[in-house]
Amino acid sequence: MAVKGKHALVFGASGLVGWGVVDQLLSNYPTQGTFSTVSALVNRPFNVEDSCWPERSPARPDLQLVSGVNLAGATVEDLEKLLKAEVKGIERVTHVFYFVLKSENDPGEEVRVNRDMLECAVGALNSLCPQLDFLVFPSGTKEYGIHIPSGVFTAPYDESMGPLPDRYQNSINYPALRAVLETASACKQWSWCDIRPDAVAWINQIGFVPNGSAFNLTAHWATYLSLFALVHGKGASVPFPGTQKAYRSLYNEASAATIAKCAIWAALHPNRTGGGQVFNIADQAKAESMNERWPVLANWFGLRGIAPRSSPADNDDQAREEVVLKPSEFIKKHGHLLEAKGVRSSAVFKGDFLDGYGYYLDFDRQLSLDKVRRAGFVEEVNPNDSWMRAFKMFKAAGMIAVD
Repeated sequence: MAVKGKHALVFGASGLVGWGVVDQLLSNYPTQGTFSTVSALVNRPFNVEDSCWPERSPARPDLQLVSGVNLAGATVEDLEKLLKAEVKGIERVTHVFYFVLKSENDPGEEVRVNRDMLECAVGALNSLCPQLDFLVFPSGTKEYGIHIPSGVFTAPYDESMGPLPDRYQNSINYPALRAVLETASACKQWSWCDIRPDAVAWINQIGFVPNGSAFNLTAHWATYLSLFALVHGKGASVPFPGTQKAYRSLYNEASAATIAKCAIWAALHPNRTGGGQVFNIADQAKAESMNERWPVLANWFGLRGIAPRSSPADNDDQAREEVVLKPSEFIKKHGHLLEAKGVRSSAVFKGDFLDGYGYYLDFDRQLSLDKVRRAGFVEEVNPNDSWMRAFKMFKAAGMIAVD
């Protein structure tokens, strides 16, 4: 039996960062015994055996996995009934990690849907969880206007920047979600915070998830690079799929593990982080570029990562394909080779969207980590190590072809 401690409830536990939160909690972050129970809520079918989470152990928190938790269109009463029936000890939940996002083609509809889902969740929590102490949810750098042509603010971005001009406010979820939490937590014993990694629809986050996810750049590039090595052979040169300007722009990415650790740390230090504060987070404070990262990523697959090519070399079929085909197109053309090797699909939804990463993110967008460092979260990791860890996990799960 696990040591008695806190009870964590994780919404979106099969997504990139939600999976990472559960992984860190089951790995006894920050210390063994801090949490005694982890209740992981997912929408799509999912099972513990295929989760790649740490194996059950008396030294780890007890794990409950509940599938079929669909917040879209649900009422508070619906969710209360489900949680009471499926989550043992729901009344003892102390910490909530809300990592749920539903994408919609219409920005206004996306705001409405995600606001309604969060309202449903916190309505149920206020009814069922009298011991709730803290809730963490994530935003992203759309708050700094990185989706707006020519941008709004100048990097490095810090949490004091904003808000965006009124004409852009209604096109992003986060202000509406913070308003929901401000209202729901008013006169209650619990508080909350917003952690903010570099993310365009969460694409610039490094991590592994075993059952596929939307906007997972790590899985997208892992599939692309492993397939590129199959088609063109080890030692082949693979250009960065984007522009020279994007290749050299500065940023600091965040791994799912770092985001998860920061979320857990923030939840356990409400006196430093509560009251709806926002904290930027990344693997490290130092800004880098794809000029530094791409050769390292390619090398893991036995390839030579090079700068983008603007045009194919004469009579060079490989160079022509590199320029003409974006990663998702290359995967579609040659994907049968992965099937022939028995590779499990990484199921990267929105792969065509991810192809644009190296084209429209062509400006400096690094984050200042001064605020979260002053608050006390000081952990750093080399982003290269985060990418390699994710690649190794994809390989171990049989989701990429690597000899």
